[in-house]
Amino acid sequence: MFNCSWADGVICMDQVKAMSHFIEKLYTNRLMLRKVRQSDLALLVQWSQSKDSYGDYLSPEFFELHHLQQKLDSGVLWNDEEKIFLIERRRDAIPLGTIHYWQPPGKVDTVTVSVKIANFSERNKGYGTEAQKFLLIYLFDKIGVKRVEMYTDIDNLGQQRCLRKLGFRLVESLTYDDLHIKRTGNLYRLDVSHYSEELIYRFHYE
Repeated sequence: MFNCSWADGVICMDQVKAMSHFIEKLYTNRLMLRKVRQSDLALLVQWSQSKDSYGDYLSPEFFELHHLQQKLDSGVLWNDEEKIFLIERRRDAIPLGTIHYWQPPGKVDTVTVSVKIANFSERNKGYGTEAQKFLLIYLFDKIGVKRVEMYTDIDNLGQQRCLRKLGFRLVESLTYDDLHIKRTGNLYRLDVSHYSEELIYRFHYE
């Protein structure tokens, strides 16, 4: 067993399982994933309306500040079935994007995850892979989900490589709804049995 803590970004399974269900921050070596605060809302609105932020493979959310405030106040952004984390770089507190999970209706013990590195100057540095890896560890080892699903645009080859690195299997190619925009893409899935076999989750080298 590793002698380690979440604070230094290394995984210790006893510590993971002892963590509070109400945890509001996850730490990796370079990142902090934390609960969205009121002070973040203006930035989320900006990202949702910026082509540079949502890029070629995600759909614009076009958030409005008062609607986001209502969601924050009512707990829509953070509850037992759904959480949106802000991804922040630890060394300088620069916000990089968001990572979001939710339980789809009718799918027991399954969550869907989406990630967005909205700070486009910080892409291609491994931050998305690192954020996804540590969120997956939290979901499987703390929350106890049985499978995680992620959708990716068929042309988003970088994210597809990332998902394969994280142990996801291609389930099918399909047309799916992304914020009321029809996309052709791939559905990837990682179940708990394959997760437990993947060494990337046992050794910290991101």
